[in-house]
Amino acid sequence: MGFGQATGFGRAAAALAAVVISAPLFAGTITGGVAFPGDNIPSLTVVAVEQTSGRQFQVSTRAGQRSYRLDVPEGRYLVFAIPHGAGVEDEPGQPPLRGAYSAFSLCVLSSPEKAAAGACQDHQLLTVDVTATGTRKRIDLYDWYLPEQEKDRILAIKVETP
Repeated sequence: MGFGQATGFGRAAAALAAVVISAPLFAGTITGGVAFPGDNIPSLTVVAVEQTSGRQFQVSTRAGQRSYRLDVPEGRYLVFAIPHGAGVEDEPGQPPLRGAYSAFSLCVLSSPEKAAAGACQDHQLLTVDVTATGTRKRIDLYDWYLPEQEKDRILAIKVETP
């Protein structure tokens, strides 16, 4: 192997190492569906807040998009959505609208017959445990009718804008 070949290999290895080091190590993933109490799903900001550190991770969805994916480090997360667009933005004097992952979301998915009968009444926010390389699926943001206590927990979080 000549000197030029070794140098080329060394450069390639260094470039690969730089990519690996700059990528999020041990990232887990949260995925789920989104719904909205209206005819159309507006653009949303999906926010995951790690409960120990308060660190926030977010992703934007387009109007009409029915799912999201968010890569996050290992941790325990509260996940919610903020709508954007005409008629759904926070308005002075009006209660802010937020959707979240809650016991209601689980009930709707696991017991469609209960949901249809109006028997899904628990709206307690649920935390999502994410492992270093795991994927948490079906963290669906279907609950837009949070009671004041649960909504206040979300509204107390100052969402960082990217």
